[in-house]
Amino acid sequence: MLMTTLFTLPENAAPGDQARRRGTFCFLAALLATPITIWLFSALGTIWMKIEPLNGVPLFLAASLVGLLLAAAPIIALFGWLLALWYGVESVFMQRGKRTPKTDIVIVGVGLVAWFSPAFGFLATAIGALISGRVHFVRPARDYLLAVDPVAYWQGVGFMFITAAVFGWLAYRYWQSKLHRKRG
Repeated sequence: MLMTTLFTLPENAAPGDQARRRGTFCFLAALLATPITIWLFSALGTIWMKIEPLNGVPLFLAASLVGLLLAAAPIIALFGWLLALWYGVESVFMQRGKRTPKTDIVIVGVGLVAWFSPAFGFLATAIGALISGRVHFVRPARDYLLAVDPVAYWQGVGFMFITAAVFGWLAYRYWQSKLHRKRG
């Protein structure tokens, strides 16, 4: 009964209802895959200690299964969260059979934060670099100080402002059409 109601919709279901159902499915997949991923990576040493003494086919099968889980679980979790957010936001702005204003506000709020976070992150980093007089890049590990290398410092600050502007513009373009029309 639960499986039937979870995965099936009437054929004449509104597009928003279909998107919300897809988003719910992706959300449940992410909720299931995220703790599995965390557990697998945190207990990998213990798991491998149980696999290591095996030989031949059992070693191959156990190592392959663990490798498959280590590869698939994070991907399912990541894409589950991303697609849940995507379908959830899209469902808010499509025609639906039932209105859910409180859920819609939560979905739109989470969506706005997720879409604009990269822009705000780069903007905060650029402002921090202006205040501290130091630009830090992680990979490759580089620090550019205003007092030591002003050209590289200003290039780094400019890069961060430009990147913040690009991410902000892309997020704005996505949300522009949605926030100026009526919700479904």
